[in-house]
Amino acid sequence: MNVWYLHGLESSVGGPKVEFLCENADKVFAPNMNYNHPYMFSSLLKMAKHIKPDLIIGSSMGGYFADALGSHIGTEVLLFNPALHSRSMEPEGVTYGETNWERNFVVGTEDDVIDPKATRVYKDLAKSWTEVEGMGHRTDLKTFKAIYKKVIPNETT
Repeated sequence: MNVWYLHGLESSVGGPKVEFLCENADKVFAPNMNYNHPYMFSSLLKMAKHIKPDLIIGSSMGGYFADALGSHIGTEVLLFNPALHSRSMEPEGVTYGETNWERNFVVGTEDDVIDPKATRVYKDLAKSWTEVEGMGHRTDLKTFKAIYKKVIPNETT
């Protein structure tokens, strides 16, 4: 399985979540995301159309990018507190496509960055919907692993 992981706006590349993915997927692409770069989205989209990842995981602003990318190429997405609304900045060039794609949402009930109540408008569009009681904006590694194994049960041991 080829998995992409797009970190959030104020996060950095790498870390324990990417290490976990590297242990559980055939290929992992986890780029350093510069959401202020005007060609970030178009560059990722061009690459995604060529590579066709099996799953795109995104957190916060990375969730927004993952969701939009999935809509262009029909790839399943796993979105942790995605910035589909309430963004602190508006990245250039992000567009939505017209394919069918499966969306898996993970929403922290105590998120004080991306309003979880506003995110609920997407619940009916989700393949899966998980609300994590007491979780804030950041997803801890234990929750990340559990959700990944729930969404992709045949890929993990």
